[in-house]
Amino acid sequence: MESTSPDFTAEWIWGDDAETTVFAQGYGNDHTVIFSFSLEESKPLTSLANRICNSFHAIEVPEAESFPSSADMRASLWNAVRALWPACLQDDSISRMDTIIAVDSQDSTTEHVTWKAYSHPWFPRYLEILADPHLGRTTSDISHSVPFESLIRYEQLGGHGCATRVRLDKDAKDFHVFKGIDFRTFLAQSDDEGDSAIKHTVWGWHNSNTLLMIMPPHLNILPQPLSLVTVRHGNKEIACGTIQPLYKGGNVGSSIERSNFRGQRLPLELKAHWCANMAAALLHTHRVAKTYHMDIKPGNFLIDEHQNLVLCDWEQTDAPCTTLTPEADGSWDVIEEGDEAGSEETPATSRRERPRFRYTKYDGPPRRNVPEDALGDASWHAWNVFPLWNKAHPFALELAEVFSLGRTMWMLLRQPDMEFDDVGHPNDLKTDWTSSDDVPELWKDFVDRCMAVDPNSRHGIVEVSRFWEREWQMLEETPTTTGNRS
Repeated sequence: MESTSPDFTAEWIWGDDAETTVFAQGYGNDHTVIFSFSLEESKPLTSLANRICNSFHAIEVPEAESFPSSADMRASLWNAVRALWPACLQDDSISRMDTIIAVDSQDSTTEHVTWKAYSHPWFPRYLEILADPHLGRTTSDISHSVPFESLIRYEQLGGHGCATRVRLDKDAKDFHVFKGIDFRTFLAQSDDEGDSAIKHTVWGWHNSNTLLMIMPPHLNILPQPLSLVTVRHGNKEIACGTIQPLYKGGNVGSSIERSNFRGQRLPLELKAHWCANMAAALLHTHRVAKTYHMDIKPGNFLIDEHQNLVLCDWEQTDAPCTTLTPEADGSWDVIEEGDEAGSEETPATSRRERPRFRYTKYDGPPRRNVPEDALGDASWHAWNVFPLWNKAHPFALELAEVFSLGRTMWMLLRQPDMEFDDVGHPNDLKTDWTSSDDVPELWKDFVDRCMAVDPNSRHGIVEVSRFWEREWQMLEETPTTTGNRS
């Protein structure tokens, strides 16, 4: 997020894959608009658009053809946009999804800013990818639909794809969330080499909608979408998003950050409440819905008006390195003890209440089940064990997500700095209980067991859920502020 003025909020700046254009998006006066600044050899080397592109894409040029700093570049960009904003509002074309405003100036002064509205040539490609049946299909069982161009969009909320606070039209008073693939998301992830990243994002969006439509409902899991959001493609309407409830309480991650900023500790009863809600959501996911989440982290637990948590972001496309369990990083294989080739199956090995697993480091040729260039360079961005283990060893996957839940609960109970910029692999994050004397020792020991290096030593999700329901209930009945329980 950039900066705000009464009539315009500067939101995003991003560049294209070819490093020839810089895009910016902002909103105000019931409109959201994308602006572009493009390199053009036919224009003076010191024109505003050329300087912005050189600076953003770190192109080596003489000092006069760039900016002294990124901050200077951003200030000049938004000054130009604000200068032309009142005139843009008079152009009816800005209401169309494909419209981009090309901006330039012969210098950095606002007096010489020029602009032109145009239909971006990649918009048809955006529609084709949305309509591609190989990437999935968002069900038509959602009876109500809303045209994308009728939405009044405000700030984007993060997450996979695009999540944006919206009103359904100019007369609507209530706010909702648009979750889907807007044109900004397409422009930010598309390229000239197969569009692998945006196709993977579209697949994940369809997958999340399918899961939410077929999953048995639960208080702590995001409900089915309220409406489809559509865009016209030829003679038909195709889905580009859905409408979901807006949870005004934010999420657990933002709550931790706000409390840390204020130098405060979240109440123990609230922490027990939230840990119980997290565990209940994961219990329902694995034992009732027979699936997995993959992206367990504080930011994916939304907070409703009653302080209950709601697990969102069901794309199943990526896992955060801060909460991913190490054995699911794509470099390990798992087998249930007793299932080895040639082993003799007995009731004790085939029907034991809790199976044990043996993990072996993979040392074969490179393997991939994630589309190339769809994600980053991490090992789990090439080999995703989640769908494989869900079919072959669902309890091993449950233990993997208990670890992720343990890391998430540790972040909530411990309230550490939530940046984690230096974490590139799960093993890079070292957990401790510094500055958490208010947290009961019993809780610390339990969460540490959830994060055990050996998956066989971790609690199962049923045990985790029972523990936190009991602890939450005890605090409700007898509030305590001490951390000495054992």
